[in-house]
Amino acid sequence: MRRMEVALITDRKELRAVLREKFPRNHGQLLPALHFLQHEFGHLPDWAMEVVGWHLGIPASEVYGAATSYTELRIKKPGEHVVRVCTGLGCWMNGGKDLLSGLAHDLQAKPGETTSDGRITLEETLCGFLCGLAPAVEVDGKWQGRATAAAVHASVNGAAKP
Repeated sequence: MRRMEVALITDRKELRAVLREKFPRNHGQLLPALHFLQHEFGHLPDWAMEVVGWHLGIPASEVYGAATSYTELRIKKPGEHVVRVCTGLGCWMNGGKDLLSGLAHDLQAKPGETTSDGRITLEETLCGFLCGLAPAVEVDGKWQGRATAAAVHASVNGAAKP
């Protein structure tokens, strides 16, 4: 399953109108609005965070601080596909460490980096909340529990095909 790539919202005025419709102007709407942006754009563009701040009446520094405090939110635009390996204790001890290092080697990208062709971003997450199914890996939003190197590589290769 491919991640939605292009947002239909293209400018500040259009985004402001959408935010007015979806989010009341109060401080408690900051995280829901940031998650909305993440869903629409795949990351949090600077200009869009600025519009959220205007709409909610929150200083840009506070919007940026919230955006950088939550690991599920991305400031940088990811590759076309995102592979996340859980590095929580259960996953780490049950093979997550080997899955992460194997993927990093095969993709020639360290965790947090995108492949040189821009197709795959490799990330680690502190917990996928799938400890009972450890190790867990997420490919384009779909989690795999009891992940094996072969299954993960098949998913990554399948996702990366044009």
